[in-house]
Amino acid sequence: MESNQDMTDELSSAIAAVKAHQYSFCKFVSPNDAGATGAHQAGLYIPKNSIKLMFDEPGKKGENKEKFASIQWYDGATSECRFIYYGQGTRNEYRITRMGRSFKEGQLIILTKISEDSYLGFLLSDESEKNRFLAELELSEEDTNSLIMNNIISTGDYSFRPRARIIKVIGQELISNDVIALVELIKNSYDADARNIDIELNDIFSESGEIIVRDDGLGMTHEKIVDVWLEPATPDKKDSINKKFSICSKRRLLGEKGIGRFAAHRLGNNIELSSRAKLDCDLQPLDYETKVKIDWNVFTEDKYLEEIPITVSKVAPKEFLRSSGTIIKISNIHPWKNSKAVMDAVLKIKGLESPVAAKNTSHHEAGNYNDPGISINITSNDIKLNNEISDLKSFNELLETAFYKFKGIIDTNGNITYDYDFRRAGYKDIQRTVTAKEENLNEYDLEWSEEHPLNDRNTPGNFEVSFYAWDLDSASLKVAGLADYYKNIIKPNTGVRIYRDNFRVWPYGEPDNDWLELDLTRLNAPKQRTVSRNQIFGIVHISSIWNEMLADQSNREGLIRNENYEQFYHLVSSSLAIFAKERKTDKIKIDSVSTNNNSMDVVTQNIDKLRSEIEHNNHNGLYKQTVDVIEKKYHEKINDVLERYMMAAAIGISYSLPIHEMKIRLSSIKHVIEDIERNAVIEDKYLRELARQLRDTEDIVKAVSSIMSRQKRQKVNLTTVVSNVKILKEGDLEKYNINLIYHGEKEINVEALPGLLNTAVLNIVDNAVYWLRAKKIAMRNNNVDFQPQIIITSGINNENRPFLIIKDNGDGFKDPFELLTEPYYSRKTDGLGLGLYLVKEILTRIDASLHGYNDSGAVLEIIF
Repeated sequence: MESNQDMTDELSSAIAAVKAHQYSFCKFVSPNDAGATGAHQAGLYIPKNSIKLMFDEPGKKGENKEKFASIQWYDGATSECRFIYYGQGTRNEYRITRMGRSFKEGQLIILTKISEDSYLGFLLSDESEKNRFLAELELSEEDTNSLIMNNIISTGDYSFRPRARIIKVIGQELISNDVIALVELIKNSYDADARNIDIELNDIFSESGEIIVRDDGLGMTHEKIVDVWLEPATPDKKDSINKKFSICSKRRLLGEKGIGRFAAHRLGNNIELSSRAKLDCDLQPLDYETKVKIDWNVFTEDKYLEEIPITVSKVAPKEFLRSSGTIIKISNIHPWKNSKAVMDAVLKIKGLESPVAAKNTSHHEAGNYNDPGISINITSNDIKLNNEISDLKSFNELLETAFYKFKGIIDTNGNITYDYDFRRAGYKDIQRTVTAKEENLNEYDLEWSEEHPLNDRNTPGNFEVSFYAWDLDSASLKVAGLADYYKNIIKPNTGVRIYRDNFRVWPYGEPDNDWLELDLTRLNAPKQRTVSRNQIFGIVHISSIWNEMLADQSNREGLIRNENYEQFYHLVSSSLAIFAKERKTDKIKIDSVSTNNNSMDVVTQNIDKLRSEIEHNNHNGLYKQTVDVIEKKYHEKINDVLERYMMAAAIGISYSLPIHEMKIRLSSIKHVIEDIERNAVIEDKYLRELARQLRDTEDIVKAVSSIMSRQKRQKVNLTTVVSNVKILKEGDLEKYNINLIYHGEKEINVEALPGLLNTAVLNIVDNAVYWLRAKKIAMRNNNVDFQPQIIITSGINNENRPFLIIKDNGDGFKDPFELLTEPYYSRKTDGLGLGLYLVKEILTRIDASLHGYNDSGAVLEIIF
């Protein structure tokens, strides 16, 4: 047997839990459990051989029996579940419902009963882990879907007696750094309806220093400090619906786990807390303050927690003479490293509350809009450090300097309504504003949307995004007067942050946290289209009201990566793709009007300069003819090189399409051969099928050859081109049920390079397939039937010129067609933005033109 060191933490914890408790249960998730069958039964089915997992006694036929219990999952989430026996009517079954999470078919789910109302839950997906679990418990697959019982000789009820040092563990392990510790104290002030929070960092680089956090909130009574504040992980804020919001400003409460109060231990060893309370918003404060002194050093001694006395005193008001509030003084501090560490912390705290107000994301009780917000003031008795803190610019000032601004609201169906604004110094004539434009984000990440459609179970809920970006070339920053400002203020704060209930969720947007993989995208995609992490300041607003499934990890560093988070991630990425598309539109305009933008290459410029010199010196008779020959030979060579690169680029864009089809055919051939080997009696039937598959593969190889072979300009039959494309796209056409119809005369030939023309038409049809898939998803989400169709027509127009028209019945072009043919302009999150650009360039090379317009779908017309 392998050692425990080879196991993952979840696997070893699951095995230990099962071995330590009397009743456990495991089963492989069935299609019905995963919701794949469309059956109406809700919850996890528990067989009758496992009743002891749920109830002491079986349910009685004719009656329903139920209880409520919590399942603590290994990932930190808790499900408040209903354990029910359905005995009424024709039903006779046991289920666990309201599990608050989804399962995937084939996963191994493990439940361990701790008590009548408390269970542990584990979920194993990796095959080796599932096999290891069964092996460790000496179970076979046939032993699953049943109760696992331990032969426990005796049982008894005991209680934990935690050692005092557990408090130190809570402070140091659950609060990962000093900034998070300060943030937890600020959250407590926010929940107490404070409007002002003052933080003093005195002698911060010395153990004799002091950190003071003072607020003007409602404060705490003597009773609350004794009964709530001194009880770790108290459920005070979750007792009832009334405790979900603060008393006065109706703020959504941020402190949920009751451990934030121990953040002070992360900062120093001694704490003195004074608080003066008032019982309601408009009442006068009570006539006393409550004072608590704690020396965390004594909690490291070998004593039980109950043996450490905490002195709580009622005293006459001293800290708060006229108002309520709380002050926490932390001494014998853990010294901070240097002023840079302090300034980094100050920046993070100043960015704690979102600098951009959410338009539609609620973090208050419904109907309340009177919250004045909070003001956080940070000072130090170190004059130099205090000056540095005072000189820091606000985030609002930072955002006002952005060239490109974008704000969007995303709904539960993946639709975004957004505003966009372009303002950049030196380009007043092309500044632009887009208002209330609507798009569907599923179109921008089609592969994901097809495999993981949004539904009521996995939607992250409504949320908002705001993006701000700058152009980083030195000329742009210099003209805008931002060269130094970018280096010192903008760059240290770039990245995309998440704010829940208007408060920062770490570590998203930190310098070492590229959660949207913007750097990787920038590396793999052309820089002209993507937005890099060092030029964007992004804000994503979520709410604990509307986005309940986007929950914090227990260490307060990030969200739990469930399927709701995965949908959230892809929707944010698609929003960024729209922002990049809008920005690209303006970048194209900037390039078109820039005085530095010259379409001629350096050699052509110098030839023109030489020609001017020759004319100026009256030497045309001597040199003009030679210069003309040089220029002609140069352009012939350039065109030949460009043609080779065009072919290489076209093949690079298109190669995956035929290769994909060939893989499908070869796989089919392999399966037919395997069937022949197993079923020699019906060999003739399989041989005929094998012959058909080989003919199809041969057609694909011929079609691929028509694209990849280097050929000279020649007569190309348009019907043959369409036939090649249809063969290469046959797999996708069948997979997505797209009907491709061709109308045309067989004898229409055009002068072209066969490979380039085939590639151009293949790219157009591939685009049509993509956007038809997008429309099909949108129609499916709206429960509307849709039959996608592509019609290709060839003929001779009134000017006696051959044409080829490719028309689909999708939603048509959503952007100006001239933009779609610009390099690196794309509506896809992973698109290169080169497809239609290459098509246009290819057609230009063979003296053809490309036109695009909408007519009950997208229409692309090639005129030869």
